[in-house]
Amino acid sequence: MMNKKIIILILIFGLILVAGKFLLFPGSQKISLDSPAQQAVNVPDVPSDILKSYMDPSGFSFNYPDNLSLAPNELTDATYAEVQLSAKGVEGSLILKITDSKFANLDEWVKSIKDAQDTPKEAKLGSLKALEIKTPNGLKLAAIGQGVIFSVDVSQSDFWNKVYSKVIAGFSFALPSQDGASSSDGSSDVIFEGEEVLE
Repeated sequence: MMNKKIIILILIFGLILVAGKFLLFPGSQKISLDSPAQQAVNVPDVPSDILKSYMDPSGFSFNYPDNLSLAPNELTDATYAEVQLSAKGVEGSLILKITDSKFANLDEWVKSIKDAQDTPKEAKLGSLKALEIKTPNGLKLAAIGQGVIFSVDVSQSDFWNKVYSKVIAGFSFALPSQDGASSSDGSSDVIFEGEEVLE
């Protein structure tokens, strides 16, 4: 009889300890039960519908989803602007570049793409006529004006195709800001952009 009372008391004491642990430390239970997938960083499935605006000092602007990161890449002598959009945890990117053109027209540009998968499609980049073409790695778009080529390279995925659509839809040329003009090494790119707007 005495042994039964001791066993019952030990069981009751053990239940009190277990209940107390869950009541006093509820977070410890959640951490141990979460799977690694639940603890992983939130990776966006689709580009956000909420858009941010980007205005480049060289005279163009576009909108992009607010769940992306935007970083200007380092410029060379022949490059007026280069901007890259990326998303944490999503493979690929979108790169918009403005450089001196070695092509007289878009047909020459198309011929330079060795891995083109189909015929080019007509498109627009702001007020400029453009062509886009598919490659195994994604999509390329280019527009040429006054010796300068505007190119967009997009990685192959539904995610980046949606980003591309949003960026192209909101792309426009604008007169450069006074800050952009004053900080520019030379005024030729700024003048070009301004002339492009007037066309």
